[in-house]
Amino acid sequence: MDLVYLASWHDPFGDPDYYARQMFSAWGLGAGDVLVVFLREGGRWRATGVLSAGVPIAQGAFDRVLARAESRANRAPPARAVVWLAEELLELASTGGSGTGESQPVWPYVLGGLVGLAAVLWVARARLCPRCGFPLRRRDSWLGIMLVCPRCGYTRAPRRGRGTGSRRGISP
Repeated sequence: MDLVYLASWHDPFGDPDYYARQMFSAWGLGAGDVLVVFLREGGRWRATGVLSAGVPIAQGAFDRVLARAESRANRAPPARAVVWLAEELLELASTGGSGTGESQPVWPYVLGGLVGLAAVLWVARARLCPRCGFPLRRRDSWLGIMLVCPRCGYTRAPRRGRGTGSRRGISP
């Protein structure tokens, strides 16, 4: 497998993929060759490439590696992105080229999101008016601190002690 790359500031065709295919055929590259083109467009680097039929790498894995190389080229010099890309392509070629070993399971993110949502809802339940959903405000009264909705007038009396909203009821 031969890797050839081109870094250019000018795209004569206006289409990076077409430019890469034209350069692949103009340079006489054939089976077993890979061409990667880094193109400067609007102040950002764009990565595209041509993968010949004789290379044992899946097209989807090649596209994913190109996308990551493009983001690396926009954060650091493109030469570092090309070196990283070459290492990744060699690793893909040696492992069979599917690139499926890099996928991360989704369930930890879903579980974390559900736990976070439950925490937000639990806090919101204690701080929002059950009638209109407006945030409750604290007010001092002779019974203690009360939560009052400024929009609809809902009042949540204190839960502790001896008062109308307490768990012990009204004492004489």
